[in-house]
Formats: sequence, structure tokens, C-alpha cells
Amino acid sequence: MNKCIKTMVAVFSVVFTVSFSTMAEGIPTSKSVIVDFGDPNAKQFVLRLNSLVNNQDSTHKVVNITQFGDSHTAADFFTGEFRTLMQDKYGDAGIGWIPPVWIKGQNHTRVSLKDSNWELLSSRVLSNLDFPMGGFIAKPINSQASIELALKADDRDIWKISLIFKTKKMTKNPLSIYNKDKIAFSFKDKFGGWQTTTVTSTLPITIKSKDSTEIGGFWLTRANKSGVIVSAIGSNGAKQTIWQKWRPQWFQELLLSKSDLVILEYGTNESFDETLDANEYRKNLVYNIRKIRKLLPNAAILLISPPDTMINQTEIPKSYHLVKTIQKQVAKSERTLFWDWQAAMGGSHSVKLWTKYGLARSDLVHQTLQGYKESAKIFYNDLNEFVKKNSD
Repeated sequence: MNKCIKTMVAVFSVVFTVSFSTMAEGIPTSKSVIVDFGDPNAKQFVLRLNSLVNNQDSTHKVVNITQFGDSHTAADFFTGEFRTLMQDKYGDAGIGWIPPVWIKGQNHTRVSLKDSNWELLSSRVLSNLDFPMGGFIAKPINSQASIELALKADDRDIWKISLIFKTKKMTKNPLSIYNKDKIAFSFKDKFGGWQTTTVTSTLPITIKSKDSTEIGGFWLTRANKSGVIVSAIGSNGAKQTIWQKWRPQWFQELLLSKSDLVILEYGTNESFDETLDANEYRKNLVYNIRKIRKLLPNAAILLISPPDTMINQTEIPKSYHLVKTIQKQVAKSERTLFWDWQAAMGGSHSVKLWTKYGLARSDLVHQTLQGYKESAKIFYNDLNEFVKKNSD
């Protein structure tokens, strides 16, 4: 975001050993809930989660959760902790979407990307390019371009790795993929358009590209494993309108996720926009929700409000209340789920207390690693409470 994270991991002098609500006197207790404004697929989402716990047969069932957002998502501290908690309870079916190369100022809690001889093109700062979903293009500088895709923890499982790529001229070998040996893969004999190929392998793997082949991202799923996948598709500084910079067909790529729940975590950067056009903001949000509904008719949709933020010790962002009000109104009119992140933190101005206890950064916008983890725990608990109430 406009006040982007410069350091992804802070060093803490205090060890947090108790839950957020009982951590220290003076920290507000969360009173948040997930509100259902009549999402037509909420019940189905609950049933699919419960099926993971109660599955007695050999069928491999996967629940896919895809979160789009700004730097709160791009850091993967919130989504990373949420992913861990969900997979501890429901099973680990994989990681989901990751960007094509390492991005300065962003992070992924489980994946390591080491790349050389690539130029990163971002929809955050560029327009009029053929951006795929996620808004990133890795463009090879020369024929020596390579990417090593690895996991940060030891893992011997077999993975399904889907690569989104585009070659700009006809070639018999647009990419080379290696584990210990070269891995064969199939692709469409075309150029000029994005396509997806999938290989099965242990990790790490290395991808080498011809100087005419660009990469737009990866999907990582475990082969033949039941459980949950949580994808984090974020960009520092992003607003909801960033989707308008992606190619019109990018929504088709969302089908690859097979999402059961799509989470929209935007609004913080909009809240700092003093000239925000309320009608345009509302119109764009409604359009995006309806587009998701059309392409993923069985997916539930959840809007997350901006966390509590402040400009200084006394002022809140000028458009904060406007953004949050519109989000609630759209959630109601479009019948989605809604989670109030500000309420989860304790309400208005609570970010000052979060800063005092090492849970938020001094910019009063971003949270620390521990803060994002605490936010994710509250969200996870609220989601499971929602599942419990709707399981009867």
C-alpha cells in the first residue's frame, strides 16, 4: 500500500504467550462476528468444511479459499497464520497461488522463490499490459532466466505445480522444468496468449525460460490430499480498482482455484483517498462481486473491512467510514458474508493500543508479525463459530 511494509519481520522484545483477549490489561477484547447477509452458498461452504472433518471414505476432498487484497494480504502474515490454523484442523491440501518471482516488500510464509535474469512488471505501477490474475508478469531478460521454486520447510510430498505462462513467438521449447531430471510437460502450440500447464513433482523445481516466454504465477496443490488451500493474492498499495488493470479474461483464471470461498480484503488504501468517488467505488465493488458469482456460482463471498488505522494519534483516514459503510451496504445488497476487522481489534482508535503492545507498527496502518497472527486467530475463531452455528 502507499505506506508499504519496508521490513517484513520485526524483532520483538516481548514474547507473547497468551491469547489476544487476555494478553494484557487494557487491550480490548474482540467482539467480532462473521455476518451473513444471505449468501446463497454459505451453507454449502459450511457443509464442505464439515465433510473434511467427517470424511470416512477415500475420496479426496479439497476446500479452496482465495483471498484478494492489498499489503495486508501480500505480506502473507495474516493469510499465512489463517492457512496454518485451517490446515491444522481440516487438513493440508496445499498452498494455492503464488507470484511468478520474489517481490520486494512482499512475502510468503511457506514458499521460497529464487530467481535470476528476470524483470518484474507489476499492475500496481503499470497499465495497458496483458496482466494475468494477480497482476504480475515475470519477463526474462535473456535466455539464462531461471526460477527455483522451493518450500521453506522439509517436505517429501508429491505436488501438482501449475504454471501460467505466455510465449511471444513460436517455439518448440518455451520452458524447461527440472527436478533432478528434466520434467516433460504439455502445452498448446500457440503464442501471444496466457496458458496453463501442470506438472507433478516433489519440490524444489527449477524453471528455465527462453527469452520470449513470460510467467504470470503458479498454483501449488498437494497430489491426492484432502484438506484446505488458502491462496493469498495481494499487492502492496492495491485498491479494488487494480482488477481493471488486469486483462479482461483474468476472471477465467480464477476458475483454476475452484474456490469455495472468495475473500475480498481491500479498502485500506481507498480510506486514505481524500477524493474517493463513492459512487464509482460502490459500482466497482458490485461489479466484481457479480462477476465472481457468475464464474463461480457455488462459491461464497466474504468482504473484510479495513483494520483500524489512523493518520496520527488523533485522526482517522478521511474516507475510512465511507469505505466501510459502502462495504456493509454492498455486502447486504449483494448477499455476501462480512467480517469487521476494526471491531475485531477492539473498535475505533484501537490501533493505538495494538501499537503499545507490539501488535501494530508505528505507522498506525500495518500490523506486526504477531499482530497479523492475532488478527488471523480472531478471524479463524469467528469463522469456526460461524461454521458451528450453521451446522445444525
